[in-house]
Amino acid sequence: MTVQDAMHVGVECCDSSTTVRDAARIMSEKGLRSLVVIDFDCALAGIISETDIVAHRLVHSAEKPWDQMTVGEIMTNRVLTVTPDTPLQEAARVLIDHRIHRLVVAEPDDMCKPIGILSMGDIMRYMMRLEGGEESAPPAKSSKKSGTSTASSKKKTTATRKQAAARARKTKTTARSKSR
Repeated sequence: MTVQDAMHVGVECCDSSTTVRDAARIMSEKGLRSLVVIDFDCALAGIISETDIVAHRLVHSAEKPWDQMTVGEIMTNRVLTVTPDTPLQEAARVLIDHRIHRLVVAEPDDMCKPIGILSMGDIMRYMMRLEGGEESAPPAKSSKKSGTSTASSKKKTTATRKQAAARARKTKTTARSKSR
C-alpha cells in the first residue's frame, strides 16, 4: 500500500498574491478543500485550506476585506511532501505526528510540481475500500423506470435484512440474559 493507492490525483494551484476571496471561489466551484500555493520561482510556498480561511475570517474579520487579503498572508507555510511510492503507513504517521490534514504528493525528481494531495479522508476512504465498504462497489446501472439502481437496491435490502436479523438475535440474547 503506497500513497498513490489512496491519494487524490490532480492539484489546483494558486500563487501567494491570489486574493483570499478568489481562492475561496476556486475551492467552492471545484469542490476542493485546499489549494497548493506555488511561488513565482515554481517552489511550493504553502497550502491554503478551508480551515485556514474560516479561522482567519472569524478571528481577523475586521482587519481587511477578503478582496484585499492575499493567500500569502494566511496560508500554512510549512508544506510537507511525499512521493507516490511512499508507504501509506509512513504517510499516515507524518500526518499524525505533525498534526496536519494534508500532504502534497510530488514525484521525487520534481518536487516543485505536485501531482496530488493525500488527506486523512483519502486514507479512510481507501481503508473502507479494502474492507469492502460501500465505496468499493462500482456504481450499478440505473433502472430506466425509477432512475435508481436495481443492483444497489437489492444489496441495500439484503444488508437491511441481515442487520434486522442480527438486531433480533441480539435482543433475544439480551432478553434471555435478563430473565435468568
